[in-house]
Amino acid sequence: MGEELLKNHGLKVTSARLAVLSVLSSSPIPLTAEAIYESTKKEGLNLSTVYRTLNSFEEANIVKKEIGHNKESIFSLEREEDSHVLVCTKCHKTVKLEGCPYHEVNEAIENETGFVLEDHNTAIYGICPDCQKKK
Repeated sequence: MGEELLKNHGLKVTSARLAVLSVLSSSPIPLTAEAIYESTKKEGLNLSTVYRTLNSFEEANIVKKEIGHNKESIFSLEREEDSHVLVCTKCHKTVKLEGCPYHEVNEAIENETGFVLEDHNTAIYGICPDCQKKK
């Protein structure tokens, strides 16, 4: 999958690109560059290589860059279908949502403002029921 994806987007297949792609494809939530680096440094990648790889992926529309709850850039693979998760800001548990909760909201925003919305975030942040009980 990885090699073909890179070739289809006009990118040279390298071990660094395959490593970053592997981490992103196995993660249910968007990741920071630092988290990707932590998962790939055993393969000899350094942080600047991860950033360069993510930039080339973003330019090739392989990844989507968003702003996470800590105001950090987070990255996820571009997917044809919408994929959304709930993320607990305390324990970091993730729960995948079925379907897209944004379609109706986006349509209402477009009708009200005249904007044509192009994208929306994939993660919704909050506190899970287990962490709420711990208060």
